[in-house]
Amino acid sequence: MKISKVAIWITVPFFLLILFASFLTSKPYLLLSKGIYDSHDNVFFDHDYAVDRIAGYLNYRYDNLEFGVNENDDSVILRDIEISHMVDVKKLYTYLRVAAIISLITAVSLSYMMFKVDKNELYKTYKSIYLGPLLFVLFVGGYLIIDFNAAFTAFHQIFFTNDDWLLYNTDVLIILLPQNFWMVSGIIILSLFSSSIGLLYYLNGRYIKALSLK
Repeated sequence: MKISKVAIWITVPFFLLILFASFLTSKPYLLLSKGIYDSHDNVFFDHDYAVDRIAGYLNYRYDNLEFGVNENDDSVILRDIEISHMVDVKKLYTYLRVAAIISLITAVSLSYMMFKVDKNELYKTYKSIYLGPLLFVLFVGGYLIIDFNAAFTAFHQIFFTNDDWLLYNTDVLIILLPQNFWMVSGIIILSLFSSSIGLLYYLNGRYIKALSLK
């Protein structure tokens, strides 16, 4: 039972974190930032079209990133290094999504088993589920606030084995998705993640606790 508790403490927060992080690859989310950042003043391409192509590539609707300034342009506005980086990003997202699905299946299965065997143990498991996420949010959130540049660099050095992510300010990816975009996105993800953990804690105390006392 102890192994099941630890597994739930790991898989539930991991699934939720990847779920909210995946919002970064959605077209609606990317379009919300249109015109917000200073770099958008330098857009020389069809903003909506570029977002559609990039989000579509990351979500498996397009097989490549060879697109021009608009849908009628046959040129390629992304440099090779930008395309190479996005290929790596897509691979990372794919691995994380698969891991998130496995985590969800594991968490649901273990929670259901625990619900059938010992509801009180299920209650106690979810009652303590906030501890790991709390430390994670405090550490990562603090890192982002204190030195976002260092956090941004550390993230890329951990998850990418080459320097393809070191782009120019004139590159399409930087113009479209500047550093401030990632800072705001990081804060949004951590906020949604924290809120979801808080909701789980509340629902557990409100409903699972009552069932465990019967």
